[in-house]
Amino acid sequence: MKNFPRLAGRSLALLLVLGSLSLSSCKKDSTTTVYGNWVKGNSFPGTVRSNAVSFVVNGVAYVGTGIDANSVKYNDFFSFNPANGSWLRLTPFPGVARYNAAAFSVGSFGYVGTGYDGTNYLRDFWQFDPSQTTTTTTNGTTTTTIGKWTQITDFPVNPGTTGRYGAVAGSVGNFGYVGCGFDGNNEKDFYKYDPSARTWSTFAGFPGEKRINAVAFTVNNVMYVGTGINNGQYVTDFFAYDPSKDAWTTKRQLANISNSTDSYDNSAVARSQAVAFTVGNNGFVTTGSNGAVRTDCYKYDPSLDTWTVMSPFLGVGRNAAVAFGIGNLGYVGTGYTGTTRLDDFWTFDPNVTQQ
Repeated sequence: MKNFPRLAGRSLALLLVLGSLSLSSCKKDSTTTVYGNWVKGNSFPGTVRSNAVSFVVNGVAYVGTGIDANSVKYNDFFSFNPANGSWLRLTPFPGVARYNAAAFSVGSFGYVGTGYDGTNYLRDFWQFDPSQTTTTTTNGTTTTTIGKWTQITDFPVNPGTTGRYGAVAGSVGNFGYVGCGFDGNNEKDFYKYDPSARTWSTFAGFPGEKRINAVAFTVNNVMYVGTGINNGQYVTDFFAYDPSKDAWTTKRQLANISNSTDSYDNSAVARSQAVAFTVGNNGFVTTGSNGAVRTDCYKYDPSLDTWTVMSPFLGVGRNAAVAFGIGNLGYVGTGYTGTTRLDDFWTFDPNVTQQ
């Protein structure tokens, strides 16, 4: 992907910030400082793509699968080390190449499954162990592959279905969670995966609307789920799941809200094919579309149940990117805009202003 000159990008970012402050900020205040600094990093080393998956294990991110503009599906995987910004090719995902899959991590393992291969809705799920390496020698050439994939119990399916794609996934503590998505119909069911027992089970029913292409992030052992689209409508509800209580709680909707003390306009937060990540005690949502492709970025503070506008994403607006948080930074990359697939990656520091 070709990049705009940095100065032009910053000028555009400033215009977007000023516009966002008038439309979709927290409490309306012209003196509010808008935080967040986006910096372009090393591009994703694989083929440009969208609808990939990502997860983080022990401070290293893993990105793979997806689809390109020619409808070629991928099963390659790469790791990203934030310490030096380097990418490394890994053992390929052994399942059929796919896109719109789901992924999460628990402990020292990553998990990838479901998705669509262009013909079938998929339900197979796989565990990735990044600590394992395999060395082979063929015709005098030695090759070392990093990581080991092991197939686990298939994701549960509803009667008459074969799998699903566009599900949302997250993890809290020792369990992974996968739900919503499309299996012939939009769904709202959620399942918990227990790695120690290698079993899936249902849990407290998700109270929101059915949806596909939602986002999830975890803050302080609570998982938050929102955005997405249901039968052509961008959903605005937002919920928190606390495993210690096995209960969902309704949080501030992603919509216009006004009362005697606050004035919010968060209607632009509602979107599909967005990304979310966690940094510190806050979750962040950016990119995606709600009729128009978005670059605006929002911070969710669970302690206050509020959304705050941040500096907009400086890359081109996009759908179906991947994102993750490591340490004090967030990372967003790949995705598509129009018919163009992307491979650029950006870091986000939420605690400083745009440089």
